[in-house]
Amino acid sequence: MSTTSSRPAVSDGPGAPRVPDVPSVPAVPSAPAPEHHGDRGSGARLGWDPGQPALYEQWGVPATAPKRAMGSDIGVLPELERTETTRRPLWKHPAFIVSAALAFVAVVVAVVMIVHAVTAEGPPAVRDLAVEQGSGNVHVSWSGPDVAWSVYVVEPGTKPVDVTGQARGTEVWLPTSGGLYDADSCFVVRATAANQGKAVPTDAGTRSAQGADQVCLGDAG
Repeated sequence: MSTTSSRPAVSDGPGAPRVPDVPSVPAVPSAPAPEHHGDRGSGARLGWDPGQPALYEQWGVPATAPKRAMGSDIGVLPELERTETTRRPLWKHPAFIVSAALAFVAVVVAVVMIVHAVTAEGPPAVRDLAVEQGSGNVHVSWSGPDVAWSVYVVEPGTKPVDVTGQARGTEVWLPTSGGLYDADSCFVVRATAANQGKAVPTDAGTRSAQGADQVCLGDAG
């Protein structure tokens, strides 16, 4: 609050200039004394009234709370610890186990189907076996699946003669000069792979089981 001085103006006499009054400087409020701390009648004073603690020591009045440093030794984010995980072996993975089981079932089914097909149909069978005797040779022919065939010359009481090497597809030509057959000879034809290691059949039942057939030179047309 500003005030004016009550001192009269100085005059040196009549006609002398009048010196104006010098206005007084506003008084600067001094810092409140420690004994005035908490005085509720003087209005709100930041730093001294209850609920308004001083942030620092000012004018000789200690702060109600200790000064806190601007920095902090607490990190902004905690450091994450790396967790070591053990990878599961491939053969223990559920997808691998399911795939292996399905593959095993598929293999078993395929084997069963193959065995059933082989046992149900039997070996490849010879069809339309015939023999024709010409001048100086004999022609044996037949029909059947596209497989390798074996041809034998058989006679009662003698060992079968294998003439497969002279077969071409589903026929074979045997010259008379070769001495491989005579008027009593018969010819047996069967599939090679399906009867590997089996004896040449001499009766109708065995020939049927091997898919073989027999024709004799006496039946030649």
